[in-house]
Amino acid sequence: MNLQYAEIALAALIAGTIDTVVGFGGGLLLLPILVLVVGTFDAVMLTALIPLGWNIPRIVLLRNWIDWEKTLWFAAGILPGVLVGGQMLGHLDTSAVRIGIGCVMVLFGGYYILRLYVELPGERLPGLWVLPIVGLLTGGISAWLGAGNGPLQTWALDASGLNAHQAAATNGALGGITAAARCIAYGFAGQLHAGLIPTAVAGIAGAVAGALVGIRYTRRAKDSTLELVVGLAIVLAGIRMFFSFGAAAPPHTPPPTPVAAVWQIEHIPQEIPQRN
Repeated sequence: MNLQYAEIALAALIAGTIDTVVGFGGGLLLLPILVLVVGTFDAVMLTALIPLGWNIPRIVLLRNWIDWEKTLWFAAGILPGVLVGGQMLGHLDTSAVRIGIGCVMVLFGGYYILRLYVELPGERLPGLWVLPIVGLLTGGISAWLGAGNGPLQTWALDASGLNAHQAAATNGALGGITAAARCIAYGFAGQLHAGLIPTAVAGIAGAVAGALVGIRYTRRAKDSTLELVVGLAIVLAGIRMFFSFGAAAPPHTPPPTPVAAVWQIEHIPQEIPQRN
């Protein structure tokens, strides 16, 4: 069991580093590893808890690069999206959605890389009112699938005029809001349980370390280098989506016993049989 915690911590460190540098991708990397270690349902729960470890340091240390106005516009859509996605968890066919998201990510990632070397028109949003719509979609995807929202957020932030450094930092703020909202939504639904705590603690410790490593690189990297890394990461993340069909909880997966119920069971008074 201790070895499993070490594996989770190492995976979270790598995921946190990648997510901090690129602005996304940590959840896509971490989710299949968690599925192998703790199972599908708990893996989705943990992808809400562990990312707090790499997003909170980014919010604090990269706050000067965060576009708070766009963050608020995005959050207006993320919060209801998370609530809807949490209710859909385990009730829809994830395979078709992952294929669709994967195709979009591969196409966008290829375009993102190509435009670094070829003169291509840049995408531009018609207005900030589009951000809540994208946030609604990404919030639902994250709560339902456990990952896959970051690349779509990066596209919207890029199309809104942010450079690579600003997009990566702002995605950290969006990731923190999304993770916190997912934890609240899962908690109200009674899906979080005490058995997640040891794995979550190990993962968060690794995630914090990964964020600190990633921040050091991000501050030094040139925009062109960071954009190339982002483009490659989007393509790889899209390809990864094609092979992650079983990452979300299937419809027949029973939810775990809520913490409150566990406490009640453990504290039922036990009658001591009387000896005659």
